[in-house]
Amino acid sequence: MAADAYPTAATPRATGRGPVATVLLPTASVAVVLGLWELAPRVGWVSDAVMPPFTRTVGGLVQVLGHPAFAENMAATAGRWALGFGIAIVLGVAVGILMGRSRVLFYLIDPILTLSYPVPRAALILILVLWFGVGLLSMVGIVVLGAIIPIVISAYHGAQNINPHLLWSARALGTSRRATLWRVVLPAALPQVLSGLRIGIAISIFTVLASELLIRQAGIGAFLFTNWDHGQNVVVWATGLVLATVGFLLDFVYVRLVRVAVPWLEGQV
Repeated sequence: MAADAYPTAATPRATGRGPVATVLLPTASVAVVLGLWELAPRVGWVSDAVMPPFTRTVGGLVQVLGHPAFAENMAATAGRWALGFGIAIVLGVAVGILMGRSRVLFYLIDPILTLSYPVPRAALILILVLWFGVGLLSMVGIVVLGAIIPIVISAYHGAQNINPHLLWSARALGTSRRATLWRVVLPAALPQVLSGLRIGIAISIFTVLASELLIRQAGIGAFLFTNWDHGQNVVVWATGLVLATVGFLLDFVYVRLVRVAVPWLEGQV
């Protein structure tokens, strides 16, 4: 099954590393990337017309954030992303949990997941546009399709690998099948479910931007393409920097919220 594409990463607590691994090394890696970004166009490795130095890109943030169309397009993208990702969470968790507890559903749905996982998202965008036209439905649909697969896979593995003693105890207490799914299976699968949601956040951001770049209606993807088409490369790179920051903050806030809401899962998400 395509689930093997999502191995569990080792955590700092599991490896026994201290502040060097958790703070200094990530900071150093980011500093190296930013340093190369600044150096490459200045020494002629790449044209500064194509890739402006990092300091000039940071200066372009003022132009981007003050652009009258930026906030409007960002709001349009955020709305599509939130709607699509919300639908993916509800459907993905439900389908994955049910697949993990029903072999019939597993054999029905697993081939579809296996076949659809390697399909480029750009191809799916074109198919949805042909089916539903250019509009909100096709853009939200591609977000759902992009994010739902890792969520389903993670929820499936969480539900499948549940400790059988928990199920035996629930049955001995007379718990119904529906109540067992809600009170036993879902809580036990929570670490894998939350990990799948974290992966889905990144994939859903990518897919909503890809759909807007291709469809080019209102949205930050259309804003990027328009400025690229007009040769405003500093604006393009500065917008990319904003998007990278937003993605980082979403992941950071998500992890912190998980640690506050379910502190006993720290290090598992």
